Amino acid sequence: MKLLILLFLPLFAGLLLLITRKYRFSGYLAPASALISLVVTLMVISGVPSGNVSVDWMQVPGVRFNLQLDEISKIMLLLTGLLYPFILLSSWGREQTNQASLQALLLFSQSALTGVFLAGNAFLFYVCWELALLPVFFILLLWGGPGRRSITLKFFIYTLAGSLFLLFGIIYLYLQTPGLHSADFAAMAQLQLPEKTQQWLFWILFIGLAVKMPLFPFHTWQPPAYTTAPPQGTMVLAGIMSKMGIYGVFRLLFLVLPQGVLFWQNTVIILGLTGVVYASVIAFRQNNLKTLIAFSSLAHISLMVAALFAANTYAVQGVLFQVVAHGITIVALFYLVMLTEEKAGTSELSGMGGLKISAPRLALLFMLVMLGGIALPLTSGFIGEFLMITGIFKVSVWFALAGGLTLVLGAVYMLYAYQRAFLGPLNPAPEHKGDIISRDQWWLIPLVILILVLGIWPQPVLNLVLTIPELLRPLPLP
Repeated sequence: MKLLILLFLPLFAGLLLLITRKYRFSGYLAPASALISLVVTLMVISGVPSGNVSVDWMQVPGVRFNLQLDEISKIMLLLTGLLYPFILLSSWGREQTNQASLQALLLFSQSALTGVFLAGNAFLFYVCWELALLPVFFILLLWGGPGRRSITLKFFIYTLAGSLFLLFGIIYLYLQTPGLHSADFAAMAQLQLPEKTQQWLFWILFIGLAVKMPLFPFHTWQPPAYTTAPPQGTMVLAGIMSKMGIYGVFRLLFLVLPQGVLFWQNTVIILGLTGVVYASVIAFRQNNLKTLIAFSSLAHISLMVAALFAANTYAVQGVLFQVVAHGITIVALFYLVMLTEEKAGTSELSGMGGLKISAPRLALLFMLVMLGGIALPLTSGFIGEFLMITGIFKVSVWFALAGGLTLVLGAVYMLYAYQRAFLGPLNPAPEHKGDIISRDQWWLIPLVILILVLGIWPQPVLNLVLTIPELLRPLPLP
C-alpha cells in the first residue's frame, strides 16, 4: 500500500492542482504532497512493512505491474523524497507564468521517477523512464530561457535515441528468458548469457543509460539544458534524473550482464575520468554561473560512473552515498544560483562582484554549500568521494590520481567563481536588490544542515549502502 501511495500521490496531487488552480488553497497542494511523500518514504526505508505489488498488466506474458523494494530502491527513494519538497518550495511566492501548471508537471515527474525506482519489471521501468522525460520536456519548452526551442529539441533527440537503445536491449533480454518469457528483473538476473553476447549487449544498454547520466561523450545536451531550464527544472534534472542512469546500471548491467561489465570495465572508467577532467577544465572557463555549476555536476557524475565500474565494495558504497550527497548539494547550489541571479540582476560572473556586501546571508549560505560541493572534510561530499577514490585506487593508482583531480579542479573553479561573485568591491553596474528574504533562508538552511550532518555523522545513509554488495553477487565484488 505504501509503495502505491509513493507512486500515485504526486500524480493525483498534480491533477488536483490543475483542476483547482483558481482557488487560493491550490498553492499548498504541491508542497503538502511532497512532504507527505517524504514522510511515507522515511517510513518505508526505516523498515515499516510496505508490501510489494505484483498484478497482471497487459495481455503479454511476463509484462506485469510489479513494484518491489530493496536497498538500492531505498537510496533512490530517499533522494527523491528529500529533494522534492525543496524543489517545489523554491518557487513559493515567486512570480512565474502559470505556476500551477509548472508545479503540476514537477509532481508528474516525481511520480514517474518513483515508478522508475520501484519497478520490478523491465517494461514498467521503461514506461516510467519515458514518462519522466515528458514533464521535463514541457518545463524546458514553456518556462525555459533564451534558445529554449532548439535546446529542448536537442534534449528530446538525445533522450529519445538513448531510450530506443534501452528498449532494444530490454526486448532482447525479455526474449532470452525461458518459457513464456518474463520481463521481471529477477527473471533477467537468472539468465546465463554467453560472454560474447554480454559484451555487445552491454553497449546497447549502456548507451541508453549513459545519455541520461550524462556521461562523456553523450553529454552535449546537458550544459545548455541545465542553463536554459527554469531553476526547478534544473534541480530535477541535476539532483534526481541524472541518477536514473546510475540506477539502471545496477538493475540491467551489474545484475544481468556481469561478464560484460568486467570486460568493458577499464573502458568505462577511462570515459568517466576523461569526463572529470574535461568538465572541470570547461567549468573554469565559464562566465555564466549556472553553466559553471552544470559542468561541475557533469564532473561529479563522471567520477561516480568511474567509481561504479571500479566494481568493488568501497566504490559501490561510495557511489550510493554520493547519490544522496550530490543530489542535496546540487539542488542547494542551483537554488543559490537562482537567488544570486535575482540579487545581482545577472547570471554572468563578469557582472557580479562584492555581493557579500549587499547580501551577506546569501554569501554565507553559498560558501557553506560550495564547501560541500568541493568535498571539504566534515561535509557530505567528502564521505562519498573518499570511498569512491579508495575504490578506484584498488583498480589502479593512476585511475585514482585522475579521479582525485575532481577535488583539486573542483576547488579551483568553485573558489574562483565565489571570488568573482561575492568578494572584492561591490560592482556598481548591476542593480543589487539586497539580501535573501527569510523564506528562502529557511528553505535553504535544512539543506545546509544535511550537508554538514551527513559529513559528520554519515551512518544513517551508510547503514543503507553497507548491505548493497549482497545484492550484487553476480558481479564478484572484492
